[in-house]
Amino acid sequence: AIQQAMRGVELVFHLAGYLSANAPLQRAGRAPLPAPYQSINVDFTTALLDAAASAGVARFLYASSSSVYALDAPVPTPEEAPTRPGSHYGRSKLLAEAQVRAFQAQGLPGTIIRPAIIYGPGDRHFLPTVQRLARLPLLPLIDGGRTLLDLIYVDDVAELLWLAAQSAAAVNQVYNGGPGAPTSLRDFVLALRRATGRGPRIITVPAGWVRPGAALLPPLALALQDLHLDMRRAAAELGFTPRIGLAEGLRRCVNRSP
Repeated sequence: AIQQAMRGVELVFHLAGYLSANAPLQRAGRAPLPAPYQSINVDFTTALLDAAASAGVARFLYASSSSVYALDAPVPTPEEAPTRPGSHYGRSKLLAEAQVRAFQAQGLPGTIIRPAIIYGPGDRHFLPTVQRLARLPLLPLIDGGRTLLDLIYVDDVAELLWLAAQSAAAVNQVYNGGPGAPTSLRDFVLALRRATGRGPRIITVPAGWVRPGAALLPPLALALQDLHLDMRRAAAELGFTPRIGLAEGLRRCVNRSP
């Protein structure tokens, strides 16, 4: 079925992936990946690459994730930063990237995009979290919510992928996909309040109270880690400029939410 789907295709955009919103976040070790991460994110990617190579596809564009970067990567994070994923999801994405590179070496032109946190209408991971936050009366934030986040609207990710697909310079390259300017957790909560007309009151939790537990609890480690991608390569080589800011993106999500 995959081979048939590739007939006459010039561009493949591989955007599908498995991410469990309900499973607890666990540190990625050297143990085998949980079955869905291996079969969907790694093995299925390999099958698509094999079919694309056999069909003579002109370009294979793979949507990876910023979660492939190490938790202690420099901020803003360039594409050359260390890749030591802190989750099963990030590890599966990095393994899939290795498959993309293997097929590149065999002659299949490919491009890897590493988006930050993607949001938009219809999202089943980020938006439900936003909706739960909007209903809370109080929200404890570590260090008052100074942690930085990169949130990129889905339309901007689509634009980045399309620019990469049209650019000869993007062949066999890696590009970050972020908004350019980060948002602090605190500013995100305030933007959410403005977009929804409601939202939680922020309570500051000193970072010193939770930092000792970060080594044992992956969610705490992530909550203390800034996520801000360096977007200079995509801007210089692809002419990419994000168009949808956080306020407008949240407004669109709220207006189209069920």
